[in-house]
Amino acid sequence: MVIEVAKHIDQVKELCAKHKVKELSVIDNNSLRQDQIHFLIRFNPDIPTVHYADNYCQLQDGFNTLFGKEVTLWFEKSFPDLQQLEEVQKSKRLLFEI
Repeated sequence: MVIEVAKHIDQVKELCAKHKVKELSVIDNNSLRQDQIHFLIRFNPDIPTVHYADNYCQLQDGFNTLFGKEVTLWFEKSFPDLQQLEEVQKSKRLLFEI
């Protein structure tokens, strides 16, 4: 998945900037569905609450279109247990950060 994402890094960065992403990492972890691309995401905390969901949905749609497959956007709080979060933290690769 990392190589597939790297081929589109400029478009990934454009989408991140457009949708107020503060940090984006690709997750390369075998415990997650392998037919999808998984990103760990953190939005800019200055996004007004009324625009948060729009940014999330439009970013996910943009990634789905860019990669031609389903993309899952994860937040650190998305993981139900600390062990899975620790595994994800070890397997993530930073792509974008402001």
